[in-house]
Amino acid sequence: MLQLVALAPTFGKGIAVVVASFILFVGSVYLLLSAIFGLRMGYLVLAVSFFGWMIILSALWTFGQPKVLGVTGLLPNLGPRGTEAHWQVVAAGTGPQTTKYAPTASYPGQGWALPSAKVKSSVDTAKTAIQKYLAQKASEELANQGPEVELDPATFVVQDIMFATAGRTHLVGAHAFFTGGGQEITVFAYHDSGNVPVYSFAFLGVSILGFLIHLPLLDGAEKKRKAILTGGTAPPWFGPA
Repeated sequence: MLQLVALAPTFGKGIAVVVASFILFVGSVYLLLSAIFGLRMGYLVLAVSFFGWMIILSALWTFGQPKVLGVTGLLPNLGPRGTEAHWQVVAAGTGPQTTKYAPTASYPGQGWALPSAKVKSSVDTAKTAIQKYLAQKASEELANQGPEVELDPATFVVQDIMFATAGRTHLVGAHAFFTGGGQEITVFAYHDSGNVPVYSFAFLGVSILGFLIHLPLLDGAEKKRKAILTGGTAPPWFGPA
């Protein structure tokens, strides 16, 4: 069994670790609480505590912690991250391409500008994104013809990089070719700003919702328990909780 887990894909291992951690850490706490308060009351105490803790943790992920009174703060987005900002290839061919972005039809002419020294980082990231895209596409075509081959993105040369804008969208155009031979390809990409905090906001929203659902239930259960302890009638006992 352990050998099968060791050979499992990384995603499968992650699921197994999360399930095991919930059973070990959350389950052990619930076992102790249910022995003291009973199954229902123990669950409600655990749920309210868990969601309250998750609200604090996910709020730190989402908003960070400002530096106050000399206490070192925390930057936002240190938790689970969504899509990072990246260049997304929108078209590739042997010349200018017609896309939803008008400047791609006039590359490298009107509307396009050479990169300046201020955008060197954008040049590097755009070049890397184009190389990875071409390597992936070439590997897929080669896989259809025979054994699967994984090409090194560095085997594709990207040159003549230029930038343009279409409304608020930043575009990049470039010529690229395979060092082993082949025709020159014109590639266009747009800058996707990504959505890094999406998972942090999702955790925060679910935590708040779970807390608001379970808190009134815990309050009602506590009032019933208090009534029993102060002279009410306890429900029939059917053995250990």
